[in-house]
Amino acid sequence: MIGSSIYHSIPAPLRTFFFGKKYAWLFFVFFWFVLQTTLIRRIKWKSLLILMLCVSVKTYGQRTIKGSLTDEHQLPVPYANVSINGTLDGTSADSLGHFKLLTTTKGKQLLKVSAIGFETLYYPLNTDTDAGILQLKLKQSAGQLAEVEITAGNMDANDNRMLSHIKPVDLLSNASSQGDLIAALQNLPGVQRNGGDQTGLFVRGGDASETVVLIDGVTVQNPFFSSVPGVGQRSRFNPFQLKGTSFSTGGYSARYGQALSSVLDLQTTDLPEKTMLSAGANLGGVMLSGTRRSGNQALEFYGNYTNYGPYFALSNTNYDFYHAPVSTGISSRWIAATDKGLFKISMGYNNSSSGTAVPNPNYIRSLLNFDLRNKNTLLNASYTYWPASQLKLFVAFAWSHNKDHIKWSDTTFTRADDRSQLRAELSWQAAAKLKISTGTELAYYSYAQQFDVHEGKFSESLAAAYLETEYRPLHWLAIKPGIRTEYSRLSGRGEAVPRLSLAAKISAQSQLGAATGLFYQSAPGLYLLQGYRPSAQKAAHYLINYEWVARSRSLRIEAFYKDYSQLVRESGTLYRPDPYRYDLGKVDNSGYGFARGIDLFWRDKSSLKNLDYWITYSFIDTKRYYQNYPSAATPDFISKHNLNLILRYYPEKLHTVFSLGYNYASGRPYYDPLATSFLQEKSPAYQNLSFKVSYLTNIKKLFAAWYVNIDNLSNYKNVLGYRYSADGRFKSPLRPPQYRAVFVGVYLSISEFKKDEL
Repeated sequence: MIGSSIYHSIPAPLRTFFFGKKYAWLFFVFFWFVLQTTLIRRIKWKSLLILMLCVSVKTYGQRTIKGSLTDEHQLPVPYANVSINGTLDGTSADSLGHFKLLTTTKGKQLLKVSAIGFETLYYPLNTDTDAGILQLKLKQSAGQLAEVEITAGNMDANDNRMLSHIKPVDLLSNASSQGDLIAALQNLPGVQRNGGDQTGLFVRGGDASETVVLIDGVTVQNPFFSSVPGVGQRSRFNPFQLKGTSFSTGGYSARYGQALSSVLDLQTTDLPEKTMLSAGANLGGVMLSGTRRSGNQALEFYGNYTNYGPYFALSNTNYDFYHAPVSTGISSRWIAATDKGLFKISMGYNNSSSGTAVPNPNYIRSLLNFDLRNKNTLLNASYTYWPASQLKLFVAFAWSHNKDHIKWSDTTFTRADDRSQLRAELSWQAAAKLKISTGTELAYYSYAQQFDVHEGKFSESLAAAYLETEYRPLHWLAIKPGIRTEYSRLSGRGEAVPRLSLAAKISAQSQLGAATGLFYQSAPGLYLLQGYRPSAQKAAHYLINYEWVARSRSLRIEAFYKDYSQLVRESGTLYRPDPYRYDLGKVDNSGYGFARGIDLFWRDKSSLKNLDYWITYSFIDTKRYYQNYPSAATPDFISKHNLNLILRYYPEKLHTVFSLGYNYASGRPYYDPLATSFLQEKSPAYQNLSFKVSYLTNIKKLFAAWYVNIDNLSNYKNVLGYRYSADGRFKSPLRPPQYRAVFVGVYLSISEFKKDEL
């Protein structure tokens, strides 16, 4: 296969360098040493220290340009891109069309304003003399309104696409997100509502292992904090360092692999607009972040300390957190821009611990202490280079290390993993209607685990290559065929899989789309750790969708079907709902399943002034015969119906944003050993009403945003399922960690907040 040829064609010393743990660490040390020495030469550290110690800081040599954008009907133009033409100085307008741009340029300049659906505006101004608020009017462009976009299976959150129904700030500003990116994504169609007992992102019938998370195109091995039985964990990401997300619920590009159900690709921010310093505090901890911009480069830092002890002392919980979760995290980023390139490198380290009394898996009427210690390190670097206006080269590298030390009652449990990955991609705009992309990936990762006397480990090397074209033969038609090939050293096998997506414009405001493809993913670590070597699992995706966008309203309807085959299955053993089981019996790829359903998204930002609301609904019908299931059944993480209502109200004069969220999920299956059918019992429906209010004010020269977030406002007693004793005589309800959660906090900054950032 092509992937196998790529892997074996690499010289052995180079393969060892990228795929060996020892040399991956040496690469990391060398890279970070170069970074730090470069920064010492180029950045004035004294000024950075003063910035950290002094809250009142003035930025000299910079000018501020303020303005407001409207269309020909005096309606605001939201999220437009605003920049000084020919420079890196730029910003984006908020949801009301207001913008504020900092620039170091002098004299006569051209202000460039671009927005999807409007003609690009070039406005002459003099940064030395022009003052006041600019009132700029944009003209609609019929040609741009008629342009088609391929969106089947994708829900992007960025500021650069016409059919982007949500923006980055939308995900985290709603009440039900609780400041966590993954919790925010559960408000999107196709995503299962997690009541708080499970960790991960469950998409269209897939379990948590079937979603891959990337940062700047490179896989994140551990996107969540380490798991505790029955207690869902938050994601590790700092949302303030993200400029957008590309979330695919199926039928995704040939650029992605090793995911049966979903891909979440996070894009980090580029060169920041200005130097700034901010801090935050709430009932669970404190954070400090800052940015020091110097010309065309910038250094960012972020640190946080989380301790839920004071918060749990003031609230009621359904678990005994005898050692409240404590976490310390630090990270830094360096961004440098040249005339034709952009370089970004980041490093993060986190140390966390917790102690939770969890149900005894062998005797549910008793509890066992689960003491967890985790250390996680992540390095991520990328370089984007434009050798010509039609040609772009993208190279990215990542390395990570994660280690858990667990004391489960009197049993010692350790697990550790490492990952190194390299991606290179070349994109060529061959013609106005034709774009060609090709790339390759090399990855090495290893796992080691010891549970009492049971020990297991494995390492894997993957090589992949892909080719994809996007062709627009007509202004209303776009076609994107692609092919991806992957090779696994562990299984000694490779696969070549096709992908295809297309879109057709049926009016100036609406389009139809479709996507299909084959997708492979390696066997779960549970089996590889115990020496089993099953083949890759397989899924075929079929999607069709309809989208309509007009006047700040949008509608999206998508139907899907997934056909699972070659799923890993155990035979010769009895079913036990134990993820740490060792009695696996015979293991092969005889499993199968399906998932089918329909997703709906509706958003309205214009019917009522200052009111923005969206509604999502998902229906799914799915069954699987895999792992140790005795028969085909709907898995215990599936809710057939999911409904979300998100509402945001922001009255201008009050400097306040109100957000309300309602979430509903029908009951999930649970295992009753005395039932006549497998996984046929259903838990009660899940319901949650959340509320958040944010207030923007000033404290002397500081900008402050105070907020109160109440989750489960009605204190509804959700039950997520039941645990049974082995003989079925006793059961205990599975509850979320808390019924009602109340958080109060404040963000402080030397720079003014945008209203959307509340």
